[in-house]
Amino acid sequence: MTDRSFAIPDALFRKISQGDRKSFRVFYDIAYPFIYQFAHYFLPSKSDCEEVVSEVFYIIWKQRESLPAVNYLKSWLYTICRNEAFRYLKQRENYRNISIDDLPVELLVDASAIESKLIEEEMLDVYNTAVSELPERCKLIFLMVREQRLKYKEIARILSITEGTVEQQMNIAIRKIVSAVHAYYPFINPPKANKR
Repeated sequence: MTDRSFAIPDALFRKISQGDRKSFRVFYDIAYPFIYQFAHYFLPSKSDCEEVVSEVFYIIWKQRESLPAVNYLKSWLYTICRNEAFRYLKQRENYRNISIDDLPVELLVDASAIESKLIEEEMLDVYNTAVSELPERCKLIFLMVREQRLKYKEIARILSITEGTVEQQMNIAIRKIVSAVHAYYPFINPPKANKR
């Protein structure tokens, strides 16, 4: 494994690939929170997320023999999750009715320089509103970078787009968020995008 984002030893994957259920349970406990959070970007319902995540782990177990050959674990898992979320939405015939604008945005803003709790909450509302008003693809990429801490290369692989497109969308997101936050709080520097 070249991607150590889940800190899972190669030996564990060898055991899983050989059908060791205890090793798979260890892997499940480590990876579940990451996969669930990623599924939540596409599925606002907790029960829908749980169903899709269960299917993701079922697929992983079915494909367990190929695990030792996976080079980018997090990207591989997120790609399976994304595909399953889209399949689930299409199956439920809700795909056209669900917009990424309806998905929850749970981003924290550094408010260490702000003494008033009220001001902090107002600033968080401005920030969240700015994020929620981003174009769909732009928002998804922004959340993948900020919340999942994915590199541009990983996002490009997961979403089947170029790294240049990822960078362009992040630049758009940052410009819009900076503009919105500075309109209300010109003394605060909102988070900036770093090239990954």
